[in-house]
Amino acid sequence: MPGRQAITFQERKQGMGNITEEENNPFAELRTYNPDIIDDGVVDEEGYLSAKYKIMYVLKEVNGGKGWSLREFVRNGGRPQTWDNFARWTEAILDLDAERPWSYWEKDNEARRNRILKMICAVNVKKTSGGHTSNADEIYQAAIDNSLILQKQLNLYDPDIIICCGTEKAFVDACYKNQELNWKMTSRGIWYFVDNGKVVISFAHPEARVKDCFLHYALVDAVREIRLKEINSISALDKPFID
Repeated sequence: MPGRQAITFQERKQGMGNITEEENNPFAELRTYNPDIIDDGVVDEEGYLSAKYKIMYVLKEVNGGKGWSLREFVRNGGRPQTWDNFARWTEAILDLDAERPWSYWEKDNEARRNRILKMICAVNVKKTSGGHTSNADEIYQAAIDNSLILQKQLNLYDPDIIICCGTEKAFVDACYKNQELNWKMTSRGIWYFVDNGKVVISFAHPEARVKDCFLHYALVDAVREIRLKEINSISALDKPFID
C-alpha cells in the first residue's frame, strides 16, 4: 500500500480557514450566559492541521474548575493520569505501521505529551466541570443541549478519526440524529462506523480501570483493522485516513 504524503499546514489551512478564531466565537457567546463554561477543541492549530490524520477525542467533562481552557491546559502537557494515554494512542495511530513494545510506550511520557498532544482535538460533550465520577444522565442531557455547538465543532475540525471515550451514545445522538448509521464490529469487539469518510470509534476512557497496555493495543489494533477493512469505502471519498 503506497504511503500517503503528509499534508502541510498551509495546504490544510487554505481549505479550513482560521480554526482558532472560529472556535473561540461560540465559547465567547456561551460564556455570556454561563461564565463557568470551559472551552475545548483543537489544542494547536498548526499541529492539528499538519498531522497525518486529524484525530478528535470526544470526552464527557472536565473534573473541576470554572471558566478555564482545556485547550491551553493540554497545550501545556495536561496531566499524566489522562493525557499520557492520549499521547500514546495518538503517536501510535499516526504511525500505524510501526510495531513497538510496551517498554517503549512506558518511557518519556512527559516529553511525548508536550510533543504529541499539540496534534489532537479534544472535545467534551458537557462544557462545564463535573465531579470525580460522571453522572451518565447529566452527560447525555448536556450533549443533547449542546448539540448545536458539537455539530459546529465537528464541521469546523473536520476530523478523519473520531474516538468516543465512553461518549458514543451521547455524541452520536447529538451529532448524527435521525441518521441511519451502519455500526460494525472489529474482530476483537471494537464498534465503529464510517460516515462521509470519517471513522467514528466507540472506545473506553483513557482512565478506565484497565491496564494502560490493554487499552493501547486494543485501540491501535482496531484502527489498523478498520484501515484495511474500509479502504474501498473511505478512499472512494478521497479522504486521507487510508495510507
